[in-house]
Amino acid sequence: MTLSPAPLLPDAIEPWQSTTQWQPSPEQQAQFQRLYELVLAGNQRMNLTRITEPMDFWEKHLWDSMRGLLSPVLQAALAGQDPHKITVADLGTGGGFPGLPGAIAFPEWRWLLMDSTRKKIQFVAETITELGLTNAKTECDRAEQFVRRPGPKPNFQLVTLRAVGAANLCAHYALPMLAPRGIAVLYRGHWSAEEAATLDDPLAQWGAKILGVDAFKTPVSGGDRHCVYLQKTD
Repeated sequence: MTLSPAPLLPDAIEPWQSTTQWQPSPEQQAQFQRLYELVLAGNQRMNLTRITEPMDFWEKHLWDSMRGLLSPVLQAALAGQDPHKITVADLGTGGGFPGLPGAIAFPEWRWLLMDSTRKKIQFVAETITELGLTNAKTECDRAEQFVRRPGPKPNFQLVTLRAVGAANLCAHYALPMLAPRGIAVLYRGHWSAEEAATLDDPLAQWGAKILGVDAFKTPVSGGDRHCVYLQKTD
């Protein structure tokens, strides 16, 4: 993949640490930079993202992706599990978020990045190769079709959905993909009681509950964000 010259991402060690109690290693920071360069290059061929300035990309793609995975709600639920046995499906991954940052930050987890747009999933597959991510693979499919494939049913410990659609639709996509006690992470902007009420039907249908809702603000622009964690109970 031919790259255009790209500016450097900000040195954001302090914001990482103060907002997530985590920071990337030098190797992970280099992979984040490489990912940024690859996205900018991919944007020349297709519409991956309008967020291209270094600080905006860091905050709205990298930090936002990682904040949902580093949330105390999720980390408490995963405590004690063997990280090498954690499997994750990132549905509607688009340009690879949160799946690509997640695969960089959690190399022990096994990631499946899925999207129904062939050009985007081809970009993600090429980027996985460019980044040397041996813990990630791709599928060009829709979640509702993927679960109906012949053979063993999906059995993921985690499913992530970011910028995919309405919360109740996200729940219907994610919950059939989960193993018992598995967790779906719904990335949202604002969150309301009315939206929470729309989850009643999918939670009842698929045997799940709301494990927690994490409310926070982005560290630079101060935007409101929520991550809603759904856990399958049976």
